[in-house]
Amino acid sequence: MELEPLGTLTVLIARQFRMPDTGKGGRLIGEAGELRWEGDRVMATQRGNSSGDWVRLHPDGSVSVDARLVLETDDGATIAMTYQGRADRPPAEGGIVYSTPTFETDDERYTWLNTIQAVGKGQRTGDVLVYELYALR
Repeated sequence: MELEPLGTLTVLIARQFRMPDTGKGGRLIGEAGELRWEGDRVMATQRGNSSGDWVRLHPDGSVSVDARLVLETDDGATIAMTYQGRADRPPAEGGIVYSTPTFETDDERYTWLNTIQAVGKGQRTGDVLVYELYALR
């Protein structure tokens, strides 16, 4: 197995809502204010306001990530990105997020994204979460 760099995804977190105990653990819902994906093959920003992350807070302090993002490339293509992931503690408390992104697009220039499984490693500083993204080969 090899890792092929896809670039850096930077997420500015605009707002968060905390639900401390939903009966299935806590929930932290974060809205993305800005997104930027910078890579050799993809340069994109957030499209619309629907990007966000529904983090599950587990009793042991670990978290599960469930994110959905909508991106627009600098040349006009739309890419939907979803990823799940895990961290030993919330990213705001220094937890490193390991994620498994997948992509969907109908733009022929980027359909290669539809066939890959990506992995990412994310770290948060303040309101900014930065992921290094790689395709598994």
